[in-house]
This record gives sequence, C-alpha cells and structure tokens, in this order.
Amino acid sequence: MSGIHTLLASLPLDGLADGATLGAAASSIRLHWDLGLSQLITGPSLLIVVASAFSLSRLWTKPFDATENHSPDSDLATAGHGSSGAHRQPIDESAPWNALARGQAAVNVIDGLQERLTAALSGSDDNDSRWLLNSVPDGLCVSDSHGQISRSNPAFLSILGVDEVVNENMAELVSELSQEIAHDISSRLERSATSLAYEIRTGKEADQLVLRLSCSPLLDDDNNQRGLVWSLRDITQQKLADEMRNEFVFTATHELRTPLANLRAYAETLTLEDGIDVEQQKEFCNIILSEATRLMRFVDELLDVSQMEGGALSITRSPVDMERLVNDVVENVQPDIARRNQTFNYQPPAKMPKLTGDKDKLMAALVNLLGNASKYSPEGGQLGLQITVDDRQIQFHVDDTGFGISEEEQAQIFDKFFRSGDERVLAESGNGLGLAYAQQVIRLHGGQIAVKSELNRGSRFTLTMPLK
Repeated sequence: MSGIHTLLASLPLDGLADGATLGAAASSIRLHWDLGLSQLITGPSLLIVVASAFSLSRLWTKPFDATENHSPDSDLATAGHGSSGAHRQPIDESAPWNALARGQAAVNVIDGLQERLTAALSGSDDNDSRWLLNSVPDGLCVSDSHGQISRSNPAFLSILGVDEVVNENMAELVSELSQEIAHDISSRLERSATSLAYEIRTGKEADQLVLRLSCSPLLDDDNNQRGLVWSLRDITQQKLADEMRNEFVFTATHELRTPLANLRAYAETLTLEDGIDVEQQKEFCNIILSEATRLMRFVDELLDVSQMEGGALSITRSPVDMERLVNDVVENVQPDIARRNQTFNYQPPAKMPKLTGDKDKLMAALVNLLGNASKYSPEGGQLGLQITVDDRQIQFHVDDTGFGISEEEQAQIFDKFFRSGDERVLAESGNGLGLAYAQQVIRLHGGQIAVKSELNRGSRFTLTMPLK
C-alpha cells in the first residue's frame, strides 16, 4: 500500500495547467509504475487510482490558452484592449505549445497506466479461471444461452475423445452420442431452459460408457445470467457398482431365504411330528446345523465386505502350520467335490515352509478359490491344487477344467459384487464376494493373485505370498 500512497502523493493536484508540473507527474508515474504495480492490481486502491487518473485526464485535456505565460499588458494587447503605445513583453511562442505537449504526454501516460492496469487485472482473472477449470477432474465447458461453446477444460475434451470444442454447439456435439438427447437439448434451449441433466450411454453392452451431462446458469455478481455451465462426468464405474449392488441384494435375498426356509421346515417337523425315530431326528438336526453354518458364513462375508469397503479389514499375524492349514482347506471343500463327482489332484511341496500370517483369513481365501473351482466346473471335471516353494515365496496354483472366464471379464472378477454374465455361472448361487475377499486378504499379507483362463477350457488361479 505504501507504493500506492506514494504515487497518489506525488500527483500534483494544484496548478494542473502548468506543463512542467504535468511533466513531473508523468515522470512520477513512470517512476512508481514498476514499484507499485503488484499492489495496484489488487484491492480497492485500484479503483482510487483509476478514478483519479480519469479525473486528471479530463482536467489535463482542457484547451490551453496559447498566451497564458505572458504579462497582463500583453494579455490586453493581444485581446485588443490596450493602446498601441503600451509596452509589450516579448513572447516565447514555443513555450505554451511545449507545455501543452508535456501535458498531453502526461495524459498519455495516465491513459496507458489505466489500460495496463485493466489488462493486467483482466489477465489475472482469466488465468485464475483457466487454472480453476483445468484443475477440475470433471469435464466443464462454458457456452452462451444458445449452447455455443466458448471455453472448455482438458477433462471435457478427454471424456469426449476430441481435440477441440470451442465454437461448437452443445446440441450438435451431443448428437454424435445420442440424437434423442441432442434434440431435447435444442428444444429446451429454445425455451430458455437453464437447468438440464441427462444420462448418456454409448458403446456396446460389454464396454458401454455412461456419461452424465448437466447444465446450470452462469450468473454474475448481480445474478444476471451470462451464459451456461455444462458439466460432463464419466459415471461408468458408479453405474457398474450400482448394478452389482442390486445383483448382490437379489443374491443375498436368495441366499438368506433358502437356508431360513429349510431351518423353519425341519424345526417345525421336529416340533409337530411325534413319530420320528431317533436316526431321522439326528438327520434333521444335522441339516439344521448345516444351514445355520451356511447362514453364519454368509453373515461373516457381509461383515468382511463392510470392513473392506471401510478400509478396516486387518489381519492378525501368528505362526501358521501350513500343512495343517492346507489339509483343513481340502477337507472343507471335499464334500462339494464328491457331490459333483469331480477328480481332485493335490501336489504338496517336498517340505512345507514356515509362514507368519492370519490362519483363518488365509484359509477362507483358499476355500474361496477351491470352492469356485468346484462350483464352476461341470460334473466329472478335474480340479487341482499345486504348491511350489522357493527361497522367497510360496505359490498356490488352483486349476480347474470348468467354464472359463472371457478376456473382457477377467479384469473385473476381483471387483466386489461382480458376477459373470455367463448363464452357467448365474445358475450357481453366489454373491460376487469370494474373489474380492481373497484378493484383499492376500494383499494384506504382501502377496497377489493372478488368473489365466480360457473360455470353455478352464482356469488357473495363482496365489503368491512372500515368505517372512
């Protein structure tokens, strides 16, 4: 602020008609320009300086009397009011014009100062708005009330996959994606609509892109509309997540209804029927226990998913007897393998290494992999579990001769709630959580899961963990 005060103090507000003083003012302005520019550009002081410059320019542009620097007698003589014998002082005819030139130079400096201040301020706003637009991850563009685009950010171009949209019309731009939505945009803009929202689906079903296009009015400080702001967002992943959650709700309902119905049926039979022998009672009790275990496992999976989504899933490390862990895994999935008449081949290493980890979660991850191999393989199929060990890591290879996974779906199979669109897969009960849970557990142990699969030929899941 000191530079502004110095500049204002240096401006001569008295004797403005004096050319020398005007020249001094111009010099003062030039002197303080570089010192105070950064301060002049901001704050209310800018308005004071510009207003003062405007007032000074009006005063300095008043017409000069070309004889104002001579004596009163010469004034009278020049005006024709003095006698011919009156003494006349010699006049330097160049002096008033020099003063006028110096005054005009000062005016030019002030005008230039005002123009440069305005340009600097406008440029600063433009740079700020451009920086803001470029920093927003969503696609943004500005248009007039008819949809003619005047500015856009890189995200807008990237989502649409184009190089430039300036001077394009929004309706024509959208027509390449959806003729119906483009027509609706045109008709509503003709009726001066300012709030619009659309969901645009493009591409084939397998790689469909879902975009959300919305529009809102661009208002100035006085709430006057200056144009329209368009927002374009890629919501493909959000839509996929919503669809998977809907599928999960449907699957969860089925998963809960079946065991609950069985529990109720067998419990009512035991309660109402008096002639049931002991062996049949034991069978019913075993079925009830099995269904209760199924429900408990499903609830545990739900809790695990909640922890995964909240980033709260953790492991408790302790020494793990790997040989016993693998035996427990095989024993857990053996009933399903036997029911489907499948062949299971287990190849253990020569020596099982020591490992520190969370036994329960590691077992659940391996059960999910082997259980899926059995579930998504036809009757009479072949399954395999091979364990390889070196100095750095241990690998579990789970093989099957099942349905296989298409290349398009292999990138999604570890997503929560995802289930393949294959009708053979959908015919089996599932909730789309097993592989997501297994991947998260292995990551917490510092490992990873990879998949190799060929449709209708089978799959191999490889679980790799470092030895610690």
